[in-house]
Amino acid sequence: MTVHKYQRVLLVDSRPDFRQQLVRCLAQEGMVADLAANAREMFMLWDYQRYDLIFLGELTDESNLVVLRKLRQRDQLLVIVQEDLEQDKHRLAALEMGANDVVDANASCMEILLRMRNLLNLCLRLQSRSDKTTQKIWSFGNWTLEEGRRVLKNNKGKELLLTRAEFDLLLALLKADSKPLSKMQLSDAVGRGNLDTSPETIAVLIHRLRKKLGCKQVIQTLSGVGYRVPECELAIQ
Repeated sequence: MTVHKYQRVLLVDSRPDFRQQLVRCLAQEGMVADLAANAREMFMLWDYQRYDLIFLGELTDESNLVVLRKLRQRDQLLVIVQEDLEQDKHRLAALEMGANDVVDANASCMEILLRMRNLLNLCLRLQSRSDKTTQKIWSFGNWTLEEGRRVLKNNKGKELLLTRAEFDLLLALLKADSKPLSKMQLSDAVGRGNLDTSPETIAVLIHRLRKKLGCKQVIQTLSGVGYRVPECELAIQ
């Protein structure tokens, strides 16, 4: 019996048949999976979608270890890496770089599924314990943002999906407590998880956030200074 709720997995593998077989197994467990044939496709999807776990299988454009290192420079989400377990140095290197699990190159889809499920269930249990302790919730306009769960909801309880960069930028503005932040300060806040954090990128992110929030005044522009969320309130539960 599984304990996971709606969860999204990104499967990265160059083998079309294997990807389809694995995604069918995940669907039977109620998990949603996106597919990427290589590292380039993975990073394109990863930038615009929030994932609970990434599976790195057989890649042709970059090695798993290179991709894992890039991921760990930007995020701490769950990652399972597929390697030849007879190659001790590759397995140990993956674990040293922060892989949450390493599976053999010949592992069956069922074994991979079980390992994913175990990791996701453990993460949910830990999150549940965390939710019962201190939870920072920011309120602004018709929206509430839960920092720990990285969730944004409107006043009707409907979740609005943000990209990683959009969420980090909005959180930085809320933490500033109505004080303006420059594009450089926002670049620093967003740069930990994104490739391009130029001032032009920050302007694009602000535009996208305003469009998603449905109100331009939620995020104010102070000419020559930066941006701010004028009315926000922090509640600790």
